[in-house]
Amino acid sequence: MSSDRLSDLPDPLLTQILSHLPIIDSVKTSVLSKRWDSLWLTVSTLDLNDRDIAPPYKKLFATFIDSFLDHNFESPLLQSLKIKYDECNVNLFPISEWIATAVHLRGIHHLDVEIQNPMHVVDFTPASVYKSKTLVSLKLSHVRVRNLMEEVSLPCLRLMSLENVCYGTPLGKKGDLCVEKLISGCPVLEDLELVRKCDDMVKTLRVRSQSLKMFRLEFRSGMGGGVEIDAPGLEYMSFKDCQSDRIVVKNLNSLVKIDVDSGFNVKFGDSEDLIKSDTISCFFTGVSSVRQMIISQPTLEILYRYSELVPVAEFQRLYHLQAAFSTSLLQLLPAFLDSCPNLKNLVLDFSVSAESEQINLTNVPRCLTSTLECVEINKLIMREETGIKLVNYFLENAAVLKKLSVSFTDSPMADEDLDTYKELLTSTKRSRICQVFIS
Repeated sequence: MSSDRLSDLPDPLLTQILSHLPIIDSVKTSVLSKRWDSLWLTVSTLDLNDRDIAPPYKKLFATFIDSFLDHNFESPLLQSLKIKYDECNVNLFPISEWIATAVHLRGIHHLDVEIQNPMHVVDFTPASVYKSKTLVSLKLSHVRVRNLMEEVSLPCLRLMSLENVCYGTPLGKKGDLCVEKLISGCPVLEDLELVRKCDDMVKTLRVRSQSLKMFRLEFRSGMGGGVEIDAPGLEYMSFKDCQSDRIVVKNLNSLVKIDVDSGFNVKFGDSEDLIKSDTISCFFTGVSSVRQMIISQPTLEILYRYSELVPVAEFQRLYHLQAAFSTSLLQLLPAFLDSCPNLKNLVLDFSVSAESEQINLTNVPRCLTSTLECVEINKLIMREETGIKLVNYFLENAAVLKKLSVSFTDSPMADEDLDTYKELLTSTKRSRICQVFIS
């Protein structure tokens, strides 16, 4: 007789397997045998998604969850609670009570709450969430964080993600203070993600933290306002804020890598002004100690537009740069590279602008003559003249270049096309050790 190999596994391993399943599937295993009857009650992760439950069974499902949270009340087995639900079903489940039990009485480490298809944000988070002594990560999406009347105290929280969250109340207008309290109440916070929406009730976002190491900000649509970032220990920042009028960054001397995709709230048709130019200049000066940078084409377009008013900041420590340059922006390239005197690695994502213009690359930045070792140019177009000029510019001027790689949008290409392209490249390479790779 063949044995049931799954049933031969020890309970702790079976529990671990069940912890990776949605709770509705874990519950179904209780009918397999007497041994499985209560095994689902010992899982460490409670993953709830009300879309998994047919409407006739939602009340029965709520009873199962109540049983789960009441089981082994003193047991530390439950580590994580993840809840996803449609706003229209918010009154079918005692979600606030479940969260309070999991956080306050069961001492979970991870809480993840998301409202799906929200018509408006809902405030259901119990106050105990903001006083948890055990939470290590907190993720909230499309919910409201009410006015925090008491001080926030999350002594173990290391990761916080707030996506499309509203802060305070429309009448209270205390959104700014609410965010400040959340961040300041997390003394060991290391990883913070903020995805903002236009009506989040925050006029000035202040991120001040001594412990923060990673920060991601996305603000694509909104009505302006401001952002202030003061994080002496910050090592990585993704800044994708296109809406803030006022941007202040300071004490970012520990910054290692930055990903910038910001239009600095410059609208089409706006005239260049000194206030906006000061904002742009101060931002890049504030992050000038960075070692690795990714910068988008929209951001470079703003820098090019303000190039006569805004001198490019000096990036003395920058050794790796990835930038998206279109043909219309290439006039900015030598000046931008000249601000990176110690650059070693350069990745260019190339594109052809709708309006073609003559490009004259004559200035040779300092890094080309002394430090630049690797250049990668992507998304070239076969026989496109400006792209060929760009490749030859590096071959003719980079004195210590070791490797130049180019790739095309129409890859893979036939061997005869590759041979034709090689014939278009200069035969006068300044660096004798440079190898050219074409794909």
